[in-house]
Amino acid sequence: MNEVFKQMRERMSPELRARIDAMEAKGLYGHGKDYEKHRYTNDYMIAAWGEGYFPYIYRNRPDPNHDPVANGNMSWDLYREMWGSHGEFVIDGNLASVEYADRLGSIKVPTLITVGDHDECDPSLSRDMNARIPGSKLVVLPNSGHMTFVDQPRMFIKAVDEFLNPPSP
Repeated sequence: MNEVFKQMRERMSPELRARIDAMEAKGLYGHGKDYEKHRYTNDYMIAAWGEGYFPYIYRNRPDPNHDPVANGNMSWDLYREMWGSHGEFVIDGNLASVEYADRLGSIKVPTLITVGDHDECDPSLSRDMNARIPGSKLVVLPNSGHMTFVDQPRMFIKAVDEFLNPPSP
């Protein structure tokens, strides 16, 4: 995934990369411990998440720090343990060692893979997952980022409904 994030950063404008780099150098991000829970500045959240991760969901949300969609059930302690502590574009927590691609072929249940066409999880990764999981179905939702169910709720619900209730032959 770190390679995906590296590519994401490379696609950003030089101005946005410089702004994020400057904020990360000052430690204006972070999750977890009480004194760090709100260390994400509004500017960092919008720069990293709004223009990087979730360009569609955050386009019209001025303050992601207090967005119930983003933070409603969020465990920042768990997030920091999994993700790490060096901003949003480097995984150095316990997820850094997770590799599952070689086991995807062992999945034997019906599998729906949804991805936004502007997702942080690049659609090419989802296409690879789809190719490795026998009989899986891939749906790429247009004009959406990582939270397809928020960006395109009707399309997402339709994809899930059609997957669970396929038309009769």
